[in-house]
Amino acid sequence: MSKKVSKKNSTKKNGAKKKSVGMKQTDYMKRMAVRMKWVKGAMLLCILILVYRIGYFKIVKGEEYEKEVRARMMSAEKEVKALRGTIVDRNNKTVATSTLSYHIILDPINILKLKDEQRVHTYDTLAKYAKKTPADIEALINSNPETYYKIFMKDISAEDMMMLKEANVKGVSFEESFVRNYPKGTLAAQTIGFYNKTEGQYGIEQAYNEVMLGKPGRIYSKLQEESIVTTEVAAPQKGHTVVSTMDEVIQQYVEQTMNKYVAEVKPLNAAAIVMNPKTGEIYSMYSYPYYDPNSYTNLSKQLGPEAWNGLSSEEQAAALNRAWKNYNIQNPYEPGSTFKPLLVAEVIEEGLIDVNTHYNCTGVSQVGPDQIRCWKRQGHGLQTLEQAMANSCNSAMIDISKNIPDEIFYEYFIKFGFNDITQVGLPGESTGMIHSLNKLGPVQKATSSIGQTFTVTPVQLITAFSSLINGGNMMQPYVVSKVIDNENNIISETTPQVKRQIFAESTIQQVQKYMEAVVKTGTGASAAVPGYTIGGKTGTAEKLPRGEGKHILSFMGYAPVDDPQVVVLVIFDEIGETDPTPKLAFKEIMENVLPYLGIEPTGDENLPVVNMSIVPSVIDLEIYDGIKRLEMENLNYEVIGVGNKIVNQYPLEGTKLPLEDTVKVYLDAGEAKEVIPVPELVGLSVEDAKRIADGLFSLEGATGGTIGHQIPKAGTKIEKGSKIIVQTMQ
Repeated sequence: MSKKVSKKNSTKKNGAKKKSVGMKQTDYMKRMAVRMKWVKGAMLLCILILVYRIGYFKIVKGEEYEKEVRARMMSAEKEVKALRGTIVDRNNKTVATSTLSYHIILDPINILKLKDEQRVHTYDTLAKYAKKTPADIEALINSNPETYYKIFMKDISAEDMMMLKEANVKGVSFEESFVRNYPKGTLAAQTIGFYNKTEGQYGIEQAYNEVMLGKPGRIYSKLQEESIVTTEVAAPQKGHTVVSTMDEVIQQYVEQTMNKYVAEVKPLNAAAIVMNPKTGEIYSMYSYPYYDPNSYTNLSKQLGPEAWNGLSSEEQAAALNRAWKNYNIQNPYEPGSTFKPLLVAEVIEEGLIDVNTHYNCTGVSQVGPDQIRCWKRQGHGLQTLEQAMANSCNSAMIDISKNIPDEIFYEYFIKFGFNDITQVGLPGESTGMIHSLNKLGPVQKATSSIGQTFTVTPVQLITAFSSLINGGNMMQPYVVSKVIDNENNIISETTPQVKRQIFAESTIQQVQKYMEAVVKTGTGASAAVPGYTIGGKTGTAEKLPRGEGKHILSFMGYAPVDDPQVVVLVIFDEIGETDPTPKLAFKEIMENVLPYLGIEPTGDENLPVVNMSIVPSVIDLEIYDGIKRLEMENLNYEVIGVGNKIVNQYPLEGTKLPLEDTVKVYLDAGEAKEVIPVPELVGLSVEDAKRIADGLFSLEGATGGTIGHQIPKAGTKIEKGSKIIVQTMQ
């Protein structure tokens, strides 16, 4: 039986259900409305708080924060480097200058924000310029992602900077800097010095570093009307110009001559100074070994790339230190006989000598228990004071020194300035070493009188020597005449200064007469310059340790004799004892310098020099014929190499040399099977000489008697079986 539901009950149930759903929706809406009110209230509260904070910062703290922001903007200064001052010679020719350059600055933060094609263009352009790969540039940027400033390259040229700008690379800027240039390369390198990117080193660069620095410029922000910040630029001020006493033309003459002879004789060191004896101005300084200030840490040009690269780092450092040093002010040496004119002037000035005295040189002087030899072993015999100076006689000088009281002898060393630096105006100047008064015994006086056992620097010696030819005054030497600013205002100036007077005019005239004789008839004859009267003195000093055959040879000379305008000192360290190179170098320098300075010839243009020989050509001759030809011209010889044939000579044909001066002959053994040294036969009988030479050499030229001369001399290495020509004594 089916169950029936009444319609009334069904309607009642549906109405109750609808009423329940409506009540639920109304509750939900009420809850949502409450929540919205809370959200709106929270948002309103946040807005009110934000408005309050903004108002607080603006009204209460606004002025303070604005000042801080402006201060930070204004503190972001950027320094602009000043160009370093120029160094010029006495004729305003530039020897050191600064050229504007640019650093490439990268901005990695903004480069990474560029569009892909712009970033790739920047990488490609920089890579091509720097000879790198784009990947290298990208790696550099990626490794510095949080910086606006990264130096990429330094010191590119203005032309390259403009090229990169025109390439429209993004994220790249350019910062001004400068490059130090030395347009003459190695010219006067040690006198000028170099700039090491931070400060001057050696020479004028170091001595005048402060005045050449200049004043850096600034790019900075500036506050106007208490609220406007503008960018301002304070331009840098270039450093002052240093005017040196150096003469570029004279320096070139000196370097050309010295470099030629350095290549020939290969000394350990070499030096030369050209100076005005009346003012103390130094026209030229040369020092070997040398370097190029443009590449001051690399000597590959001087030594050759293979030799330089083959040195260890320590050896390279030692070679650089030698090259940077200026021999003229930093290498004290024993002056040898160039000191003798000062000694003679001293005794004349003090009235301790009769200039008419004669001296007998036997070749050796006895000083207490010691024997001191003259350079001429057989002695000069009886000679006047003028002849003793011309012949550079050691024995005569030693005899003269015995007449000088110790106190006076020492006092003159002090007057000559040998105990102190000259203050020439260059850094690192050394002083020599002299005997103290309480240790000045007879031997010390004797050896000092011939220029040994004490040391001086070349600049000390030439300064003292100048007092012999400028009227007796000890002048202050200097290498810088003035400093001027960019408007040619003189900031500082050096003028000739007499430090003290040492000699009277009468003394000067006497000693100059003797020094002229040195060149006319004595050991300095090959220094004579046609058309000019020359005075001077040769110098040979044996280096320590004695007995090893190492010598420093020099020549000090001046012109004209009656009115000296220029004095020159030339030094070669460790060359042959009888090598004429210093005199020949002096002559060549003066042949150029004197006409350049406008000094008119004062003598016979042909200049027939007394006691001079003209070197013949002996190249390609057999050693016997070559030596005979030299001996006919009264010239000695020094053999270099082994063999029987002369392949080269020094000096070359046509050079004027004093009688008995030495010519180097270079031998070549060719295809000789066996080369042996020639024995000493002088003093032996012909019969004894034949027994010694038997089986080794054949003797020619004499059949009996005592041998007084042989060709070639003992020690010469020639082919076994060759002949030895001998002459017997009368």
